[in-house]
Formats: sequence, C-alpha cells, structure tokens
Amino acid sequence: MKIDIDTLLNFSRGKYSYNDYKKIREWFEDIRLREDMAVHLSAQWDEITDQHKGADDSLNHIFEKIQYNILLEEKKQKKKISLWHFYRQVAAILLIPLLAFSAWYYSVNSRDRATEPLTEAVAQAWVSINAPEGARVEFMLPDSSKGWLNSGSKLRYPSKFGGQRKVELTGEAWFDVKHQNNSEFVVSVPDMDIKVLGTQFNVSAYTNDVFTDVSLEEGKIEINGKGAVFNQVLAPNEKILFNRNSRTVSLSEVDASRYSAWKDGYLVIDNEPLGQVVSRLERWYNVDIEIQDEVLKSYRFKATFKDELLEEVLKLMAKTTPIRYTIEQRTADAGGVFKQKKVTMRLKN
Repeated sequence: MKIDIDTLLNFSRGKYSYNDYKKIREWFEDIRLREDMAVHLSAQWDEITDQHKGADDSLNHIFEKIQYNILLEEKKQKKKISLWHFYRQVAAILLIPLLAFSAWYYSVNSRDRATEPLTEAVAQAWVSINAPEGARVEFMLPDSSKGWLNSGSKLRYPSKFGGQRKVELTGEAWFDVKHQNNSEFVVSVPDMDIKVLGTQFNVSAYTNDVFTDVSLEEGKIEINGKGAVFNQVLAPNEKILFNRNSRTVSLSEVDASRYSAWKDGYLVIDNEPLGQVVSRLERWYNVDIEIQDEVLKSYRFKATFKDELLEEVLKLMAKTTPIRYTIEQRTADAGGVFKQKKVTMRLKN
C-alpha cells in the first residue's frame, strides 16, 4: 500500500477525513508488520520525497508528526474522530441503560406516560469531543451550529438540544452558531456563560491560563460572570479579558479575526510575554518547554506563523531575544510510543 504526499500533508495539518485516517493508519500498520521495517519505510518515504522534490522541505518532520499522532490517537482510543462516529458511540453507550430503563418504567407506570421519561433520559445524554495536543478538530452540533476545537481542548454538549442549547468548553474553540428563534445558545466556561442567538466568536479558557478571553467577529453576545459578578455585551471586533488572579475584567477593540486565525493554521503571537507564548507553543506543537531563567518570561513577542516547524519558530525567537535553547532527542518507550519532545530555554550568556 502506498500513500500520496498530499494526503500525508493534509493529515499532518489536521485536515483529513475518517477514511484518510484509516488509510494512513493501515499504511503504518502494514509497515510495522514487516521485519525489514526500516528499509521498507525508508524506500517508500524516499520515493515520495523524490516525486515531490522542492514541494516541501519538512517531509521527515511531517512523517514523525504523523506517526506520533497516530500512536496518540490509538492510545486515547480514537477520541479524535468524525461527528457521525460520536453519535454511533453515544447510541452504543445508551442502548443497554435505555432498554433497562424502559423495562423498569413499563413495569411500574401506565403505557400512556411511558414516552416522557424516555425523552428526558435521551436529552440528558452528553457527547464529548476532545482535541489532542498538537491538533485541531472541526465539529458540528445537533442544531447544525459548527466550529473548531483547538489543541488540548474539550467540548461537551447534549446529544439532543432542548429549549436551551448549552455546551461546556474547556480550552479554546471558535463557534459559528446557527440562529434559532426563541432558542438561545450558551457556551459555559469556568469563569463565565456566553449567551448568543446567532453569531461567530472565539473563546479561550484553558484551565492552566491566567486569562479567559472572548472575541466577537459577527453578531452580538452577552457575557455573564460566574465567580466575579459582571455583565458585558460585546459588539463585533470587541474582546473581553478576564483575569482569574485579580478577578478583573477589561474590554478592548481588536481585529477579532486574528484571535480565530488558529483554526486556519495560523499561530498569531500578539505582543505576548514569553511565559504566555510558551504555553501556546506547548499546545500547538505538543511539546514540553521549560524556561530555566525567570527573567526570560517577561520578554515579549509579536509574530505570525503559518505551518512553521517548531525549530523554525525557536530560531526566530532566539534571533530577537537573548535566549538559547536545546531540543532533547525523542525516544520510544517499551510500547513503541515516542515520548513528548522536550525543549529547554535559558538566558544567553
């Protein structure tokens, strides 16, 4: 079995169908079953490289990333899968308890009221979407609202929406909400609830970040604080920033499209301190970064990257600030899974 370079490139960028994933996984499994794995793999990869010489100078890195992502997906029991598979999975999970519930209910209640509790049971079932570290996942909700889930994020929502459409987010996501009369859409994050009718906006609420921010591209949204009492209505190209440490809120005018550029493969660093940049790089590239000198955390960066390798990003950062870095060689554990890449940053002497 052979794979064309376009399929591999799209897979490494998180743009692929479930059939593409199966095809690439089977290709790697076929290679792993051969005793001459290294020779066979090298021959196929060199052939692909020769056919597309000059098209991309990062094929080896892409291959390594694809292999790691496949092993990661297998380890996490295929959490990153297409939407139809989520519903099939939910149906399988609900089947036995629903049958048991039906038997019990019909044994103690009259037939004319049996359907109401069953409807409630189905409505209370929740689906989870997880975006693995270093990947972005596109999703569609039961009401046809859609969006993207950023690296290391999780989205929970009912398998069937009721009068209120409510989802729970940990991490970062971009939403394109479909308008429905008399049915508000609510995104719940640890610090706030975001209420909309129909709009496009971005939410970043990672648990290990100091800030939660919401930026609006189209429409209008209302934000209600949970721990801190505040209420704010956003207009297009406005952003609200909540500081979890100081419990303060700030409102600013921005180019909202920059805050959702990540879904199109852009890593935008907007005058951010290194301590904050490192957290984003760790999620974006699925690496572990250690800053050994505290003074470096205050250095600020402003840049935009499009499908750049981690090594290229680090080189640019080293040119503009007094840092030097080392990248540890990745090794595989007993199960053949490569350990997370480790980067160490320190102040340049």
